[in-house]
Amino acid sequence: MTGWLIDNWFNIFVPLLPFVAIIVLGLWARWAIRKFLKQREQTWAGNAFVIETIWHPFLYWFLILGVYVAIQISILSPIVKRLTGEGLASLFALSLIWTSISLSERLIRFYLGKTKAMQSLISIALSIARVVIIVTGILVILEIWGAPTLPIILVLIATLLVVGLAFRNTFDNLLAGIEIVYGEHIKVGHLIKLGSGEEGHVTQMSWTRTIIRSNVGNLVIIPNQKLMANSIIDYGAVAAISTTNDIQRDSVNLEPNKPVDTLTAREREVLSLIGNGATNREIAGKLIISEHTVKSHLRSILNKLNISNRQQAAVYAERAGLIIGPDIPKTDSQSIQ
Repeated sequence: MTGWLIDNWFNIFVPLLPFVAIIVLGLWARWAIRKFLKQREQTWAGNAFVIETIWHPFLYWFLILGVYVAIQISILSPIVKRLTGEGLASLFALSLIWTSISLSERLIRFYLGKTKAMQSLISIALSIARVVIIVTGILVILEIWGAPTLPIILVLIATLLVVGLAFRNTFDNLLAGIEIVYGEHIKVGHLIKLGSGEEGHVTQMSWTRTIIRSNVGNLVIIPNQKLMANSIIDYGAVAAISTTNDIQRDSVNLEPNKPVDTLTAREREVLSLIGNGATNREIAGKLIISEHTVKSHLRSILNKLNISNRQQAAVYAERAGLIIGPDIPKTDSQSIQ
């Protein structure tokens, strides 16, 4: 073994030297970039996210680069060099994809959280960012291995066109919802009247639809596109409170305070979301439980409150003060029941 090392020391030393040099360079570059970004954290808050996200991957990238250079200048065969190079390049692309997704998620949550955007918008933005990054990464990896990417790109474009046509109304409602939410002309709790005749106070606003409760307690679901196409009279929050009181007085006779104390924390969450007009599927998604569990909670709520249907449960939620907006109410326990 010693004789073999003596005879081949040059072939080992030549690839090893640049490998070590690149690792040292990577450590220094990582320290220099961290110092540079730390000094400018006050000018851009995103520097902290960048440092935390790339701190470990940055070293892995230089490790991959070092191995690649060492193999390329070694005495290995051209075929081995090519296959190893393509494998390392793919590994680098995968690492870059993971890092980009992680960084984009942090930045999206940070900036949309500052604007108090709805969770639905944050989820949409996160999904779009993930899809774009992953698809781009896959195309890069295919290009590395010499696979034809043009047919894939054409298929993706055709798919986007089909999806765009199929969900055209959804996109229209989404754009209208963005205008409604950020325009802040209509808010949860306001009494509104549409030119088409619907009247009631707003109980929930999402990016695709708005839910109002009419004077007789019925929930009316209005696509945002239709809402924006109507003339709207907004009577404001005061009138909405008055109308809510009328609904409560005329709809269900409920015992205040006593029955609601019999509900568990999870049942109060479900009841609050019912009051906001959420469907079983939406409640399951918000609370991270199954629809079957939601139905079980609903049956328990109806039995404990001695009411007969979902509409009465929604009215009760208003009277009990459990409706605090479209988000999940705060409780002492967030465990899944």
